[in-house]
Amino acid sequence: MRIPPAREVRERAEELWGLHAEVFDETAPFAVWRDEQLLRHASRDRFRLAAAFDGDRVIGFAYGYYGASGQYYTDSVRDALGPDEAKAWLDGQFEFVEFAVRAAHRRGGIGRALYDAVMAGVDGPALLSTSTDPDDPAVRFYTRRGWRRIGAHPRADGSREMQIMGRRP
Repeated sequence: MRIPPAREVRERAEELWGLHAEVFDETAPFAVWRDEQLLRHASRDRFRLAAAFDGDRVIGFAYGYYGASGQYYTDSVRDALGPDEAKAWLDGQFEFVEFAVRAAHRRGGIGRALYDAVMAGVDGPALLSTSTDPDDPAVRFYTRRGWRRIGAHPRADGSREMQIMGRRP
C-alpha cells in the first residue's frame, strides 16, 4: 500500500479506470473518466490517492480531496441539505470520492488500509455519496467507521438517488 505521486496517478490512469469499471460495472469511456473525473479531481485541494498493489498490478485504490463552493458535489450537497444543515457540514469538508478493490482481494484488510490512508489527518467534517441500500457492503463499511446518513441527492447522471453520508472526527 502506498500513496503514489501525481505523475504516477496520471501514468496509471488507464489501469485505475479498468479497476473502476470492473468494480462498479458502470463507467464512462476511458478518456472521459480520465479527463473529467480523475485528473480534474487530482487538481483539487489536498487531493490524495492511495493504491494497493499485487506486484506491479493495482488491486485497489481510494481517493478524496477537500471540496469547495462552485464544485459540482459541494453545490449538490448544499442544495440537498438546505442552508442550516449545509452550514454544519460544508466549508472545509473532505470529500471521500472513490473506493475500489478487486473482488479477489476483498475481505483481507486492503479496503480498510486504503480507507485509513486516505482519511489519515482528516480532522474536520467528511462527506461521501453511496447507495441508499443499508445492506450494501460499502454502506455497512462506512457505518462501522462512524459515517451516518445526512441526506440524499440524485446521482450526477440522474439515474438514481444516492445517500449523502457524513462523518465527524
